[in-house]
This record gives sequence, C-alpha cells and structure tokens, in this order.
Amino acid sequence: MPEALPQFHTLDEPVVSQSGRWELRYDADGRAVIADQDGTVTWSAGAAGVLRLEPSGVFAVYSRDEVVWRGDVQVVKYTALRVSDDGDAVLYDDGFPVYSVLHGPIEPVSLGDRAPVAEIRHNRFIQSANGKRTVYRTADGTGLVYRTRLGPGLASIVVLQPAEVRRAEQPDTWLTWRFLDDGVHGAWRLVLIGPDDAVHWVFGRERGVARGAGSDDDGDAPEWLAKGLKADSAYCITVIHDVDPDEALRRFGALDTEISTATWTQLRRRADFEDLDSEGLIVAAFALGPHTLLVEDGGYEAVDRPDLSRGTFAVSSLSSAGDDHRFLVSEDGEVLASFSYGLASLAEGADPMVLTGPLAEMGIDDIDEFDDDDDNFLDDVELLCRVAGVSPEIGDVTAPARGAILRRPDVRRRRFAYSA
Repeated sequence: MPEALPQFHTLDEPVVSQSGRWELRYDADGRAVIADQDGTVTWSAGAAGVLRLEPSGVFAVYSRDEVVWRGDVQVVKYTALRVSDDGDAVLYDDGFPVYSVLHGPIEPVSLGDRAPVAEIRHNRFIQSANGKRTVYRTADGTGLVYRTRLGPGLASIVVLQPAEVRRAEQPDTWLTWRFLDDGVHGAWRLVLIGPDDAVHWVFGRERGVARGAGSDDDGDAPEWLAKGLKADSAYCITVIHDVDPDEALRRFGALDTEISTATWTQLRRRADFEDLDSEGLIVAAFALGPHTLLVEDGGYEAVDRPDLSRGTFAVSSLSSAGDDHRFLVSEDGEVLASFSYGLASLAEGADPMVLTGPLAEMGIDDIDEFDDDDDNFLDDVELLCRVAGVSPEIGDVTAPARGAILRRPDVRRRRFAYSA
C-alpha cells in the first residue's frame, strides 16, 4: 500500500504510516479517516465521499462530480500527504514537512550553513549563505534532499540515498558547502568536513558526476570552440565587424563598470564562485583583427539581436543541448538571412542569397538538395566563419579578453541546461 498521497490525487486505497499501524482510509460509512488497527480515529473528513487533495483547503470530498465538503487547511505550497506513526497526517513540499493536520503549521528550523548529518531531520535543515542551496531529510527520514534554486520558480532536486547518508554520518563532521576548483571549472559542492576544516567527502564525486580536467568530449567542433571555449555542442557565438570588444559588449548591454579583462576560464570561475542564477549571464568579447567574436556562456540573446549589427555587419549562430539551432546574418540592424535547425534552404530575410557563396565554398551548391538528404548535417560554425570572413585560432580565445558578468531579470539564459 502507498505511503503517500500526492496532490491532485484521490484516495483510492489506504495510505499507511511507515510502521503500518495508522492508515488514511475510508470507514464503513464511506468517510475518509485516519485510524489505527484498533479503530482509534484521530481525524475524519467532514462528509462521506471520495477524498481528493487540492490546493484550496487541501482536503476536498466529492459525491459524484460535486464537492460536498472542503477542508480549511491553509498552506501556500505542498506536494504530498503522508501518515505518521503517531496518528497524524503531514503535508510535505518536495519532502520537507510544512503542515500537521493535527497541530497546524510546522515551522522550519535552520541549522545555519553547516551541521552534523544526524542533526538534519524532520523540520531541521541547512542552507547556504546565499539561500540558494538547502539540504533536509526525506519524508521517510532515511535519505537527504539536496535542493538547488536555479532561478525564479526553478530548482533542481537530488536525493542522497540512505547508504550514502549513512556514510556521511561520521563523528565530528559537518555537512556544508565549499567552492572546489578542479583545474577546469570551479563549483560550489556539498561536502563533509572535519574539525580541521579538511574535506572528507564530496557529494557526487565518487559517482563520477564531476568532469575532471582530463575529460575529452570535443567531437568534431573546431579546436578553438571545443578546447578553447569548452563549448563543442552548445554555444551562442557572434562575429561583429569593425567594432572593438568594449563596443561589442556595450551593444550587448554591458555597462563600462561591468567590463573587465580576464580569460574565458577566469570569467567562468568567477561566475561559479558568485553563484549566478538564471538571471545572470557571462559574455566575453575576443578581438579578431578589426572584428570581435562575442561569446555567451549558455545564453542565446545575440541570435535574436540584429541590432548588434548597427552600422556594420554581424553573424550569429546558436546551438543548444535542448535541440535549439538558429543562425542569423544581419546588417545595420536588418535581418539579411535567418534560419533554424540547420535548414539554410528555409532562410528568410532581406537577402538570403548572402549565404550562397559561403555555402558553395563548403561544397554545397544546391542547398535544397542538401537539406532534403537526412544524412547531411550543416556545419553552422564553419558557415559563420565563412560568412563573417574570420578564422579564429585557439590562441584567440584563450588569451585575456574583455568580458562581463551581467545581472538583469530580462536576460535569456540556458547555462544550467548545458554548461560543461
């Protein structure tokens, strides 16, 4: 029998407590009750009928399609109800207890940003200093929930399994976070530390989650993109003619006070340390002779920004892990050619023929025939370089560049979807 009743579900079979003593079930009159095996009742619905969990009042009892009784539980958010071994029913939000049916709201108790694993239980939790990361017990008390806020209304949840939690329940240790640098990227990691502040354990590392400096997944992308920018399959790159890096960044929206000099790796490490959420964006501008290569780390703004070509010429290409592929050629703010999913034959704009010469240089004389063959794949990076007339080298993107870390609510960013 189930041990939880999720929101929007009806009570079709008894929901049992962990020990099996208490149940949320229907009595002989068809009324939902919480009762033990001896028939002791601690809670009952206000009417007979089918019980369903809903946002308004939590409990709703239906007779056919009509609501005949609704509870008065006031909670902002919850995901499921579980029956406890003391005859109570507790509402949980992604595993965290928020409301007791018998006793009312459950106030969370913060243990700060570090605590022994054994002390993280029931409504007691740890939270990082910036509030983005939280660890609390699973509803059954055997595991830990690691919740990371990625942005407004968006979070990732990972469950540490009981065996992993038991390994972390070591004497004189505390669960907390540390910024660890593996030589390629830095990241805030959940760790177990001892009295000397030494790291004893890093969550996920033994399971091969972290990619080390020796990882090699470069595919067929050019060296400057795959190794220099670590962006072989997911990128948004733009070449703007006849503007310097600072001007390119200003056009993108950076203020002079936000622009600094750093390598691409340094910018990404700084962003990792500052723990950017989905409203932040790393953008770097690399000089390519008189032109500028603009690179967004996980963003996809430039491919929708023909205004970047104001008074000049620009080419942008986007490839995301979410299978979003777009290409843009613009001049003086006007779209010359734009297409998606690598289908240049469907290019639209004021002058799609701007692609014809570069495609021919790539050996594609008939783009319609090329696109009709499902085995063909358009190399958008090569096309961008040919249209823009540039040939980046790895040294161009590994040297110090001008860059900015932008924070604004309207920035469109997918860093969490596909950053290496």
